[in-house]
Amino acid sequence: MKRWGEGMKTVIGRKSLSTNGVRNEVVVAFGLILLCLLVFLAYLFPGVNSFFETRSSMTTIIGIIFLIVGLGFLIIWRILDPVLKLSREAKHIADGDFNRDIELFRDDEIGELGQAINRMTRRMRENVEELKKFSQTTEQINTEINKRILTLSNLLQISNLISQNAQFKEVVEVGVGKCLSSGILNQGCMILKDLDSSEFQVHFISGARASELLEKGIKNTTVRFGEGILGKALLKQSPMVIDKETTSNSEIEQFRSLFGMSNAILVPINSKGNVYGLLVAGNDSPAFVFSKSEHELVQVVARQIAIAYTNDLLQREIQKLEVKDRLTGLFNQSYLRNRLNEEIKRAASFQRPCSLLLLTIDNFSGYHESHGNIAAENILIKIGNVLKESISETDKAARFGDHEFAIILPEKNKRQSIVVADNVRRKIEGLFSQEKEPKNRLTCTGAVTENPLDGVTADELIEKGREILKGAESQGGNRICYKV
Repeated sequence: MKRWGEGMKTVIGRKSLSTNGVRNEVVVAFGLILLCLLVFLAYLFPGVNSFFETRSSMTTIIGIIFLIVGLGFLIIWRILDPVLKLSREAKHIADGDFNRDIELFRDDEIGELGQAINRMTRRMRENVEELKKFSQTTEQINTEINKRILTLSNLLQISNLISQNAQFKEVVEVGVGKCLSSGILNQGCMILKDLDSSEFQVHFISGARASELLEKGIKNTTVRFGEGILGKALLKQSPMVIDKETTSNSEIEQFRSLFGMSNAILVPINSKGNVYGLLVAGNDSPAFVFSKSEHELVQVVARQIAIAYTNDLLQREIQKLEVKDRLTGLFNQSYLRNRLNEEIKRAASFQRPCSLLLLTIDNFSGYHESHGNIAAENILIKIGNVLKESISETDKAARFGDHEFAIILPEKNKRQSIVVADNVRRKIEGLFSQEKEPKNRLTCTGAVTENPLDGVTADELIEKGREILKGAESQGGNRICYKV
């Protein structure tokens, strides 16, 4: 019995009986329980019963039985406990907790299973981390692609405006708006060169604090070459950046205080070696650093604005050379002003009269809104034809504004000019008298001025004529007015 007990301790104390340790432990456990059962059954037989009674006491037999049973259950528990632990840990892992490790210091199949689960968990954890990194990379790529698409879309929209000969002011407003469209930049402004004074001034401002800055009078700010951070950006003619990585100085702090931007990109508007302005876009975010995409967006918009500005300059030069209005075929305002000054000088030299007739179409704005641009242009063409038919060879008729016309009447005094003006008024009235709706029966109001009674220069005669027209509005339309 002593040797048998020592043998059982040896079996239980080992971590593994063989390469199939769990199987052997199960066999030993069930063998012990079977041995206990055999001892109990043997006790029931009469012959064996007497053997036990003569050889040992009942207490000893029962103790041996309980010892055997206890050893069997101990071996079974040693098998079941790690299995249950594996089950719990596997459930946590299945729920997504890949940071767990199973600690089983066994050399049998259960230990190998725990190590296999640990290896699988580590691979899953590595795969999840790789997926997270890949997801972050993909998200960054998608964000960058979206920014590129936004930049391209902005470029196309501004290009469409330029191709449609939109007003330069509209191109600037849209361009600055596109710089702020991503939401990262929330403040922008446009500094442009004044062609008359050659000074650079704030031309347009937009963003979250635009109204506040306008109240501070920022539009009165003048920028000079080489002075301050803005002047240095103009002089350098290359982009400058102010953000967290920029070393601050008094000029930068002055700019931040004046424009309400902690961070800004300053991009000059260049064309053929000349600088015409500065596009400024930024925000007031703390610890901000501009990315490459923000650089590209502002620079692309600046290049488009430079193209629009160059086109605007060319159009101005062309307008100076042109003498005819493209729609009506009449002379344009620039030509008429120059010609009127010449006629006034000639009239003064020869002591002859020279008059000017200004005409405005009554209720034209309402007609335009009701019938659209094409119908309104047709009206202007018809009125232009009426003027051509109503004047002499020495008279000069011009389209002077959107729906305003002018006629120079050399050699005619005010009385003679009133006759011509009233003849034109009646023809225009008759042109639309057959219209069924009253609002479509367009008329005109005219003002006659004469040199030197109402002015001695073209500007004075024009200003006087407009003053008379303004007073005629209170009297109703369809009339010729003049100062006695």
